[in-house]
Amino acid sequence: MPSSYSIASSAKTVEEYFNVEVTNKYEARFNGSPTKLLPVITAENPDGISFFYWGINPAFVKSKSISEKLIFAPVEEILSKASLKKNLKTQRCVILADGFYIWKSISKKERVPYRVHTADNSPFGIAGLWDEFENENGDIVHTFMMITTRANADVADVTERMPAILDSDLMIDWLNESNTEESVINFITPYKEKPLDRYTVSPRLNDPNYDHADLIKKVPPANQFGSFTLFG
Repeated sequence: MPSSYSIASSAKTVEEYFNVEVTNKYEARFNGSPTKLLPVITAENPDGISFFYWGINPAFVKSKSISEKLIFAPVEEILSKASLKKNLKTQRCVILADGFYIWKSISKKERVPYRVHTADNSPFGIAGLWDEFENENGDIVHTFMMITTRANADVADVTERMPAILDSDLMIDWLNESNTEESVINFITPYKEKPLDRYTVSPRLNDPNYDHADLIKKVPPANQFGSFTLFG
């Protein structure tokens, strides 16, 4: 399962690839992780970027445990769960990304982080579902979940699951509310539009509050404790 992801592309690149207007609220994120405010595109605002919390508003972290049920939506479960099927019908979104991180287990107690990206380093859209709720102050808070699917051949030796990356020609159709939930669910397949590459990155990725450009740089393999290893 991905631990976090990046959207480090320039505003110009994001505008051109996703065909949206990017305001100065946009900033590169090198460690987009649960509870963070991150950019998405919705059917309600298809020409611009909205900023929603991944999984849950951080203000609720102390009172509510963050479970994978709030962060990920396995594609295999969506149509069989009423709440997810409802969101799939009218509250689909595209999550902006240009890489995602996975931790490869090299022993029972050791993991090594990798960044996965397209071979041409282009951005990509991940299928997501969004929701909204009213907090105790009466404010409307927007959140999103990332849809996941089984890993494709490029990453299957490292992880069993991966983000549901949408082929570029399907992103508009994914947001089109006239398409039924039964039809758009067929858009979610292991990604095959472009080859995926990967490389080891800094274990500082393990700190969700560490969000710096050095996280997307290739480094020698090291485990979560920062110790170098030959088994990455």
